[in-house]
Formats: sequence, structure tokens, C-alpha cells
Amino acid sequence: MNSKERVKAALKFNDPDKIPVFNMVSGDIFPLPITHSKNWKPGWNDNEEGLFPYIRGFYDWDRPEWARKNPNYEGYNWKKIPHEEIDEFGCIWNLKGGDKDKGHPGRPSLRSWNDFDDYFAKYTPDASDKTRYESAIKLQNNLSEEKYITLHLNCNGPSQMISNMRGFERYLVDHRKNPEKLKKALKIVAKYHVDVAKYAQKYGIKANGLWVVDDLGAQTGPYFSPKTFKEIHEESYRFIIDGAHKLGLEVHHHCCGKIDPLLTYLIEWGLDAIELDSPRMSGYPDLNKYRGKIMFWGCVNIQSIYTLGTPEEVEREVWHMIRNLGTKHGGYGAYFYDNPKDLGVPRKNIKAFQKGVNRFGSYLEIPEEWWEHPVPENWRDDVVPPLPSNKL
Repeated sequence: MNSKERVKAALKFNDPDKIPVFNMVSGDIFPLPITHSKNWKPGWNDNEEGLFPYIRGFYDWDRPEWARKNPNYEGYNWKKIPHEEIDEFGCIWNLKGGDKDKGHPGRPSLRSWNDFDDYFAKYTPDASDKTRYESAIKLQNNLSEEKYITLHLNCNGPSQMISNMRGFERYLVDHRKNPEKLKKALKIVAKYHVDVAKYAQKYGIKANGLWVVDDLGAQTGPYFSPKTFKEIHEESYRFIIDGAHKLGLEVHHHCCGKIDPLLTYLIEWGLDAIELDSPRMSGYPDLNKYRGKIMFWGCVNIQSIYTLGTPEEVEREVWHMIRNLGTKHGGYGAYFYDNPKDLGVPRKNIKAFQKGVNRFGSYLEIPEEWWEHPVPENWRDDVVPPLPSNKL
């Protein structure tokens, strides 16, 4: 199988030859970035003085007068000091200066629903702007047609975007006090996702999947009950999933937190794959009932084993992910966290993850009895059980 065939077989539980791998550009998936518009002018609108562009890396910024006058902002000096940044949806981010990560959501930008119309008139990105797709088009031209290509947008999914706009606590209250306004806002972000997928096709990008980044939970559970999730979020999620499917794209959803109580609805709404950086946060026992119903992309648990375990434990954990997140017919893909240095992952553990993929990742070589071997009923996040046998 080539990469595209392997990913699609894993998604459909159609007997892939090996587990697919998402390891930035070196695995079976190739992520194409949909970027900010080159016509975007952060810092120019009213009330944007002191707000810098929220973009990782370097950016040829058309600076407003306030940014040109201050010597502290010359070149990229502003990146070295504490400051605020703004993204295309108007969300504000706090940066400490010299940041290696993406920063943290800052003060709310949409404090009052009375400002709804004016806010989204100003801060809804134009998906038709062809400059967003230039980098993706150039990258695609150098790609093998055998790769599985995913679209990666320059924003988070609906829940995270509106949470950032409103402020987290206010956002949670909105689920009860302002449900219709909230659903309308979520739909705007959902529509942007689908519009990007449509224009990507129009401009010649031949993607296979849409990658959505939307955290829905904390350490011990979702931000909201499954009932509330269905009532408020079904429309926006169905809009993305149905819209992508009509374009021939599968939807892959990165999600942090213990979110297993929400999977019933995500599966019902047609989600193709869920990606978990810390699968053990939801827990293998609680995820077990979803095996065979949705594909899991999983990283070796970043909160414990990947960062704090031994290479031997990391390598063994690959088998436990294959067994507990997928089936003998597919349904699991190895996801390599994209910025392991930010987490302090030892280099030897990254190599051990790849070693485990090489050792356990070929389905024909997995002993049949391994699939039937009893799995623990209780798991400690920092303990990796032994293998079923020494056959591999």
C-alpha cells in the first residue's frame, strides 16, 4: 500500500498493511498549511494599537505608525519582550517574549454580544483570498501523489475560537444564558473551515482530509456535559463534517482533554478520526467501546510516558496503543507530537517511538494471540504493562 491507501484503509477498518504515521512531513500524511492572508493588516484597526500579528516565525509586517515609531519594536525586537498579539479572528494572545510555544489566550475581544455584527464584520477572515493558499500550492507541486494530504488552517476550531473571543468563563456561561448567539458564532467559524476547503479545491489543491484543532476538555472531563455539547455544538460540527464529506474529505479532529463522553456524538455526526496527544487522559478502558467505530491517532502519552518514561516503556506503549485504540483491521495511527522540544521529550524517547512503530506496526507480523491477550482493567498513567509475549 502507498501512504494514501494506508491512511484510508485505517480510517475504514479495511486492513491496512501497517499502521499509518503522522510525523510532520516524513510520515504517511503531509500537512498543507493554509496561512494568513497577505492582505491582512494587524494593528491598523481602531483599538488595535499595541497588538502585534499572531504568527509563528517571521513575517513581513506592514507596520502601522505606532509600531514604526517605537525603537523597542524595530525588526523583531518586539518578539523578545512581553506583548499582545492578534489573530485574523480578532482573538488576543499573551506572549512573554522569546516564546518557543504559541502563547496563551489573552483578554476577551468580544466582551458583549451586542457587538456581534460589528465584530464579525471586522474579524471574519476571507476564505476566498488566494494568497492564503500560495504556500500550500507550492508544497503540493513537490509532493508525491501517493501521500495523504491534509489541510491545516490558520485557526482553531469553533469551540476554541469562540472561547478565546469571549473569555473561557464567559464562554461556559454562554451555553446556558446565550445559547443562540453562541451557536451563531460557532457556525461562523465552522463556515470558514468549509469555505477554506472549498477554495482550496478551487485553487487546485488536491487534499484528502481536513484537520480540525478544537480542544473540548480538561484533565478530568469535558468542558460541558454530553447533553449540552449536543444542544449547542451539533450544528457547527455537522456543518464542518458534512461540508468536508461533500468535498470528498475526511475530517480529523485534534482534541485535548478527557473527552471520551463526547465521542458518541462526534461519531454520530460523522467524524472520521480523533487525535489524542495523551490517550491515557481519557483512558484505554473508557475509550474501549469506541474501538472500531472511529479511527484514533495517538501519541505516546505526552503527560507521562513520552516525557518521563524510559525508551523501553515508550517502545512497548506503541503496542498498547495499537491494541487499545485500534483493531486487527486498522483504526489506529501513530501521531508524533509536532513540537517535542517544547515538552522536553528526550531524543531517545522519540527514537523509541519510531522503533516501536517499526517493531509492532506491521499487521501481518502481529501474533494473532496478542489481540486476544487480556488487557488490564485498571491503568496507571505512568506504568506500561509488559508485552503479551516475546514473539516480536
